[in-house]
Amino acid sequence: MKKITYAILSFTLVFGLVACSNSSNEGNGQQTPSNQTGSSGDIGTNSGVETGTAGTGGTKSPDLDAKATVVFSTFWPDDRFKEAKKKYEALHPNIEIKLQNVETDNSHLEAELEKYTTATNTAMLAGKGPDMLELDLLPTDSYVKHDLLADMGEMMDQDSTFKKEDYFSNILDGARVGKGLYAMPLSFFLMGFTGDEKAIANSGVKVNDKTWTWNDFAQTAKDLAKTDGNTAAFSYPANYMLSEMVKDNYPLFIDKANGKANFESASFSGLMQQVKGMVDDGVIVEGGRNSYFQSTQINSPWDYLVSLRENGENTKLFTKPHAQDTAEGGYFRSYRTIGLNANSKVKNQAWDFIKFMMSEEIETPPESAGIPINKNNFAKQIAELKKEGTVKAYVEGPLQGLEFKVDEAKLGELESFVQGAVHAVAYQSDKIGEIISEESQAYFSGQKSAEAVAKLIQNKVTTILNE
Repeated sequence: MKKITYAILSFTLVFGLVACSNSSNEGNGQQTPSNQTGSSGDIGTNSGVETGTAGTGGTKSPDLDAKATVVFSTFWPDDRFKEAKKKYEALHPNIEIKLQNVETDNSHLEAELEKYTTATNTAMLAGKGPDMLELDLLPTDSYVKHDLLADMGEMMDQDSTFKKEDYFSNILDGARVGKGLYAMPLSFFLMGFTGDEKAIANSGVKVNDKTWTWNDFAQTAKDLAKTDGNTAAFSYPANYMLSEMVKDNYPLFIDKANGKANFESASFSGLMQQVKGMVDDGVIVEGGRNSYFQSTQINSPWDYLVSLRENGENTKLFTKPHAQDTAEGGYFRSYRTIGLNANSKVKNQAWDFIKFMMSEEIETPPESAGIPINKNNFAKQIAELKKEGTVKAYVEGPLQGLEFKVDEAKLGELESFVQGAVHAVAYQSDKIGEIISEESQAYFSGQKSAEAVAKLIQNKVTTILNE
């Protein structure tokens, strides 16, 4: 995947491709071709032969020798899933993994996505739908609220063959809703800030990004501004900044399990006032001024090296500040996130396939989008980059295909950032993000009070959560 900045990802990909995850399932035993493609409205029902213990994952192992069909639905075709299907079926010839996705083109994409989302939601609410779904851009919160997804956290706990130590537990814990794990990230992106380490060091200002809150960030920015009055700390529109901060601290404002909003709170009013204060103090500016920090998304170990170099030889990755009411730690976004239909008749077989996709059997190169959830696969990517010694930047990027030496020290820092990422960044709730960015403009322009805007956002978000 070509490097995408955080702002573009959040407000173009997320808002435009809100339903890009799971498609359909085979209905009532109907036989459909493996790797089926079709219209976005072709949503079937769970299929296969139920074996083992149903529910949210019992202690009895699935009978992997019995015939069964597991339908795995995604919106986009994915070569990684095709590879996993091929390898898994070779090991378990009596289990068929049916991949289903939608065929479309750019001119019909938006309509197909909307149709697909509607059809998928309808099927799931009716107790049908596929056995497995890719949830990246589907309304996972709504599925959890309506008990439509199985708790894979329980399955992990009850499965003696699942080696938790092989995976980044900080990511798995961060992906939980309450105590349940309903969306399994096969990989993830890191969300952070980039900044010129040399320029910051020359300023004499100390930056402690491991523990800083937004209040600390604001003070640090003011101190930096004193050393260079022409450079702001951050360049970003205030209303978008607020929306991003809400996404970074989603649990403070949205109770996913119960579908409740919490915007008429001191936390949200304080966040709005905090952003406005940073704007008034010149910490955040909108426009072309230089800034010490920029928001970024790290897609892979290779992308990490290239992204830092694109911003300058002295560029460093920093942990994003956290809200005052949130624990310290870094931010991540799940990618290739898999859900298991609570009404599937082949839960155990589906769970076994999910485990297989998480395992070392499915390796990806260091330039492939998504940092693997499997620690050993991540270590192999790091080792491969070190062995190669050089990386080549994007040909169409600012470095125009420049080949440069791998910085092993920076790779060591990346491992620390991966281990420290504990906060999941929300991206499914495009409507909520739009409401926050649109309605908060009245506050930042001085037309409405923080309390009035918070009440308006609370009412509109509550309406969406009750849909």
